[in-house]
Amino acid sequence: MILIKSDYDISQIKIASNIWKKVRDAIIKEASIGTNLLKLEMLAKQIIIENNAIPAFKGYGGFKGEICISVNDCIIHGVPSDYNIKKGDIVSFDIGVNYNNYICDAAFTICFDCDEETIEMDNVCRKSLEEVCKLLKPNVRIGDISSFIQKYVESRGYYILRDFGGHGCGIKLHEDPVILNYGKESTGPKLIPGMIICIEPMIMIGSNQYYIDNDKWSVKSVNKKNNSHWEHMILITDDGCEVLTR
Repeated sequence: MILIKSDYDISQIKIASNIWKKVRDAIIKEASIGTNLLKLEMLAKQIIIENNAIPAFKGYGGFKGEICISVNDCIIHGVPSDYNIKKGDIVSFDIGVNYNNYICDAAFTICFDCDEETIEMDNVCRKSLEEVCKLLKPNVRIGDISSFIQKYVESRGYYILRDFGGHGCGIKLHEDPVILNYGKESTGPKLIPGMIICIEPMIMIGSNQYYIDNDKWSVKSVNKKNNSHWEHMILITDDGCEVLTR
C-alpha cells in the first residue's frame, strides 16, 4: 500500500531531511584521507541526537551501525568499522534520521583522490539521479524511473546492482512502492501528489555480480571493483517534485 503523506507528515519529514543535510555537510567537512570511519559514524550520531532525533538504521533488522558506510567494493549496507580512509578510496554514506517517528533516508558518495575510472563511474551514478529527478511529476510511472536510470547507466558502460533499489519512505523506513534501477517504461504505479520516495542508483564497474559479506549486511562486488551509491528523498508535488535532500 502506497502511503500518501498529509501536510503534517510532510512538515515532519522535512525536519528530518534538514537534520540529514546537517549530518551530510558535517561528514563532508570532516572526512579526509586518514579519517577513521568510526569517528564519522559517531559524528553522525552526535548531530542526529543533538537535533532531537535518532539514527533510523540502528537496530533495523538487526543492523549494528548508526549509519551505513560502504568502501570501494562494498556497494551498500556497509557496517562501519575501525578503518582509516586511504588515498584512492571511494566511500558512500547512507544515513537514516528518525525525527518524531518520521524518517529521512538518503545517501551520498565521496571520492578520496580516486583514479579516473572511479571518478567517472561516480559521476555517472550521481548524474543519473539528478537527471531522473527532472522527470518526476504526477502520473509518471515507477517503471519510467527504473528504465531511465538503467538506460542512462548502461549506455555509459556501467552496470546496475540488481535485486536492490529505492522505495517509498517517510512514515516507515521502507514503504511501497519498490523502485528498482532497471525496468520497463510505462509499467508500475503512477506517482501521486503527496508521495515521498527514495531513488537510489547503485552502479558497478565491469559486472553486476555481488555477494553478501560475512557480516550478513555488506553487499560487495565479486570482481572487487569500485562502486557508487547516491540517494535522494523526493516529495511529489501537484506539478512536479521537491528534492528534500539536495
